[in-house]
Amino acid sequence: MAGQTMVRISFDRSEETLRWSFVPHLSAALGRKGIFVSTNMHDESVASVLVFSKNYLSSKELLDEVFKTNQRRHDKGHVVTTVFYGVSRSNVQELKGFGKTLFEHGASDQVTQWRNALTEISNLLGYEASNCQSEYEVVEKIARDVYEKIFPKQRIGIYSRMLAEVENFLCKQPWGVKRIGICGMPGVGKTVLAEAIFDQMSGDYEVTCFVHNFHVAYHERGLYGLLQEQIKNLSNKTLQQRVLVVLDDVRNHLDAESFLAELVLFSRGSLIIVTTRDEQVLSQCRVNQTYKVEGLNMEEALRLFSWCASGRVVTEINLLPEHSKKVIEHENGNPLALRLYAEEMSSHKELNQKEILFLMQTPAHQIMEVVKSSYYALNDNEKNILVYIAYFFIGANVEYVSKLLQDLGFFPEIGIDRLVENSLVNISENILEMHSMIEAVVREIGRCHKLKTSEDHKISFKCVLGTEDIEAISLDASNLNSDVKLSSLAYMYNLRFLKIYYSDPENNRKALESLPDGLRLLHWEYYPLQTLPQDFNTSNLVELNMPYSQLQRLWGGTKNLKMLKRINLRHSEKLYEAEELSGALNLEQIDLSGCKNLQSFPAIHQLQKLQVVDLSGCTQIKRYPEFPSNVTLKFQGITIKNFLSPVTFTIKSLLELFDNTSEPHIFDVWRLRSFWCSQERITNPGMVEPPPTLAMILQKALKTTPSFQFKYPNLRID
Repeated sequence: MAGQTMVRISFDRSEETLRWSFVPHLSAALGRKGIFVSTNMHDESVASVLVFSKNYLSSKELLDEVFKTNQRRHDKGHVVTTVFYGVSRSNVQELKGFGKTLFEHGASDQVTQWRNALTEISNLLGYEASNCQSEYEVVEKIARDVYEKIFPKQRIGIYSRMLAEVENFLCKQPWGVKRIGICGMPGVGKTVLAEAIFDQMSGDYEVTCFVHNFHVAYHERGLYGLLQEQIKNLSNKTLQQRVLVVLDDVRNHLDAESFLAELVLFSRGSLIIVTTRDEQVLSQCRVNQTYKVEGLNMEEALRLFSWCASGRVVTEINLLPEHSKKVIEHENGNPLALRLYAEEMSSHKELNQKEILFLMQTPAHQIMEVVKSSYYALNDNEKNILVYIAYFFIGANVEYVSKLLQDLGFFPEIGIDRLVENSLVNISENILEMHSMIEAVVREIGRCHKLKTSEDHKISFKCVLGTEDIEAISLDASNLNSDVKLSSLAYMYNLRFLKIYYSDPENNRKALESLPDGLRLLHWEYYPLQTLPQDFNTSNLVELNMPYSQLQRLWGGTKNLKMLKRINLRHSEKLYEAEELSGALNLEQIDLSGCKNLQSFPAIHQLQKLQVVDLSGCTQIKRYPEFPSNVTLKFQGITIKNFLSPVTFTIKSLLELFDNTSEPHIFDVWRLRSFWCSQERITNPGMVEPPPTLAMILQKALKTTPSFQFKYPNLRID
């Protein structure tokens, strides 16, 4: 809150409307924002509101005050706001209709001072109050303007946007005891918004109560200690009264309910506001509506950052240095992060690009503490899921990630929902997102500081600690020095998730002679060897993801593949066989697209759980085995749904194929004919003909797509 800040209102006391209406209303509006008001010109103040009215300039005392106020504005940065009440700005500037006597007969030096000060002051941005405007709206605008000038960093975006949205919420609620919730991610401004609402509305209630850090206060002082502290202004506990209560940072709804039950008998028209990071708490507190604080928009973020970094407001982002733009974009509207990083950058005038990057990836202590409090409130399942998302799954499809996390032994259906409710993770169009501030803190929490592969600072080696042992690693192997050995990974017996990738695919020579037995998910792009290690124990392996590998075959001999569900070897152009897959009875997905040298496809008629097989671009396969029922096959963009009944084509997939006219389409039905002939359910292969539906589609394609080429001897399409 604003504390003991003093603002002086200067006005002509002979104007009764000002004295008994406008000025009291303005004083009340400022008071609701925690700003004390004085009308004594000798009181020390940080800001002045000059109310110009018809007789204002006829007073020597008031003209002297204009001069002194202007001096303080220049010397001490005194904040000045002007109000033109019943007169226009031009009337004051040109002295039309008033004030001429003093200016015509006063001492020349004094008149010059008055005139110069008046010219400067009247040119400042101000407000014109007239009979056609609501006095309430005018004084509220003036109070907000004064507050934002005095506290330029405190409530950016609050008065201009958020407060009006919350007031809209309240207007739509039925008359009674209203409950609204305010939620959002750490540091986004929930408390600041609640304070603004409290300041704005407290004058309308008989009893007011604002409990900051409710969770901490409740557990430190206890229920009755907290009540005794908060209800000093409650004259009669048994009397129903209109009450405004704000409980800030509630983490347990039972604590909030027990406090409210003891506080007072609420009468109709009372308002309860609960702020929290956990949306579940709000539903348990039976709030009528929830306002989610999304953070600052770009204009507001620019204003806050520029003021904190340089002490001046910049309105065009192109006027900022490049590194400042990156920080603003990186912090995505979070006021706490913007303010702290701006202040940090202002204390280091010359920062190079690497230092800026390090700054953004290293959370400030205050940010660490704010996010940690949310992290430690989670259970173990939620903590692990949060760390995995921060390291490996930002930007990934939520359904795919849910499968992976389930394979790792977690419970993602519950865990991911709870992270969203706690404003730690966001899902947009089925994609997992996380604010960069939260990502940086969570990565720092999960980072393994004990693991050292080299003293080279270029190494990007990250690991997640689910327990004291390493359970997940993501490694950019392109940055490893030639003397760094990966063999130590084989002895990490608790390692369940291993992701090795190359930011420079040309530098992909690092390999492993053996892999840890506990691996469930192995992701290795551009794998450089011809086979996987022979002694690799695959009994726990759930997903094998090795696109663009140099594999010629998986391994020799028989492996235990009872857990394997998904395999992805797409664009492994040297792969010539994959017979080992026939023993993976729980396989659900096989992706061999782009394996252009694959000679045969394994017999997989026993794989009853198989759902999708992608063989797009596998042009060397001569014969296909019988596929289980309900398998979706993909051939170069054409999807074939395989049933026990005759083969049918998915029309949508064919039409999608025809939409791409950048290259000629070659649709080889003769090759598909050999595929159909290989299926036991076709009793007379020589009589195989394309289904009528396919013929119609091909006919349409020939008419609408000139580049379409059709290969099927002796087939006639009328």
